[in-house]
Amino acid sequence: LFWEVVMAELYENEYFIYNQVPVHVFCHNFDGLDIFTPLHWHRNIEFNLVTKGRILMNVDGNNKELYPGDWCVVNSSELHANQWIDTKDHFEGVAVQISKSFMDCWVGKDIRFAYPSEVSAAKEIENVLLTFGAYRDRGDTNNLAKMELVFHFLGLLQKYCIDDSIVDSKSNKAISNVKNIINYIDKHYQESLNLNDVADEFHYTSAHLSRMFKEHIGHNFYAYIQNVRLMHCVEEMKDNPDVRLLECAISNGFPNVKSFIQTFKKSFGCTPSDWLKKRNI
Repeated sequence: LFWEVVMAELYENEYFIYNQVPVHVFCHNFDGLDIFTPLHWHRNIEFNLVTKGRILMNVDGNNKELYPGDWCVVNSSELHANQWIDTKDHFEGVAVQISKSFMDCWVGKDIRFAYPSEVSAAKEIENVLLTFGAYRDRGDTNNLAKMELVFHFLGLLQKYCIDDSIVDSKSNKAISNVKNIINYIDKHYQESLNLNDVADEFHYTSAHLSRMFKEHIGHNFYAYIQNVRLMHCVEEMKDNPDVRLLECAISNGFPNVKSFIQTFKKSFGCTPSDWLKKRNI
């Protein structure tokens, strides 16, 4: 839940080698436009809990609003993103990432997890996620206690959350292809990209690429590219409030400033100039 775009080759590796506890815990506290993580994926299994406020999660093309006490799971290599529901929102939460290789060893290779059907089980897992967050806030160095919590958590997942549904191999291949396209867009968003050119790059018809994108991303091709460009513009505006909008738009791939303003207004309900004035105030 922070603005950090990492290339696929980094997501395909895991960095738990030097950690005694194979878990990463993030405690989040964000307002407004800072409630945003672009579409990405990684090998680790991730659990996201909302403690205050709300957030819109997109996992594997499905959008879901999460409120205090709600949590969701992101399985290994699933595409996911999140953002504000309203630009005035506040969000606090805990994200726990567990090494996939560790999960493969102790729970079962390539096991997928789903939200439990039992309310009491969901509540028990919520409490464990809160405990992870408490350890993180305190800077707790008791690794034995942490590992005890990790194995307790794995026991709950194994008991309540294993997803037995069969994943279609064709769907897996399509998702893999979509990831390659996303990585390509991340590298070339500043250039003049259109559906036909990207389809040609990956040897698809434009119609097939459009359908695949909509199915697995939840947005159409052009909306996704414009959103990537928009968020890069927003980051530039945050870092430099005096930036010229024309330069900002062109340097981040918009064909002109009019297109940038229209896209910005559609997402934020105001022009970039008005947004900068409010932010400065």
